[in-house]
Parts: sequence; structure tokens; C-alpha cells
Amino acid sequence: MSEVSIKFLMPMKVASTEKRVPREELSKAVEQISQSLKEKKVKIADAAMGLLHEDPKSIDLQKAQFEVCLPISGKIKGEGELKSKELEKGAFACITHSGPIEKLPDAYKTILKWIEENGYKIASPIREVYHKGVGEVGGIPQDVLIEIQCPVRK
Repeated sequence: MSEVSIKFLMPMKVASTEKRVPREELSKAVEQISQSLKEKKVKIADAAMGLLHEDPKSIDLQKAQFEVCLPISGKIKGEGELKSKELEKGAFACITHSGPIEKLPDAYKTILKWIEENGYKIASPIREVYHKGVGEVGGIPQDVLIEIQCPVRK
């Protein structure tokens, strides 16, 4: 597991679905959104992500519900389940988890402890950026590469 660092992220335009899904359904949801974006001829600009709107200290992360987002360039045309929105810029405490998905809660414990020890508060939904493993055909594999990004303020 890597160390916690602070990153300053710029605003990001994403395609999002209001429907929240449990972790085991993330890959399927990412595939569905990707297909819908291809049909609408909208370019995917970066790795898929899940937004966690709940307090990670008070929920079971294995049962958490995520809002699925894909960074895009362009606009979403037409009606439907997909919406275009902009994620806020700001300071984010970040940590990267590489390895078994079952060990992801350990990365959350590390980053939450770091945030508290350094006098920060979580400002808005936490982002999980799925660099490897989530959104791939066939479900979530044993080993993943996920960056946890917690928006923070003093």
C-alpha cells in the first residue's frame, strides 16, 4: 500500500448515473455506462470511478452503495439514466491500493487515520478511481488497482 498524499485536482466533467450500486455490481454498471456513451458517441476521458456519498467510518465498505461515474469529453445528448455533471476541484487526500479487493478496507483505515491525525475533515463524496480491475469484462478480479481520493478541508 502506498503512502497518503495531498493532490489538488481540477474540476472534472463526468457521465453519472443516479442509481447507486453495491461494489459487486460496479463492473457491470461501468460496462453499461461505457456502452451507452459509445452509442451516444461521447468520448471517455479517463478511468471509471465510484462516488461514496456515505461516511466511510460508519458503514460496511463491502456493502456500500456507489454512484458510478466516467470522466468524459463532450456532452451527453438526449434523455435517459445518464447525466452529465462536474465534480468539484479541490484538495484531496489520496492513497492507492494495489492487491486483493478484500484488503481495500485497510487502505480506507489508513487514509481516514491520516486525515484525522493531520487536522482535516472530509468535504464531500469520496472517489474511488478504478485503474485496474473494476469495469473489466468478467467482473472484479482478485487483484485491483484503486486510488481512494478523499476531498478534504482544514
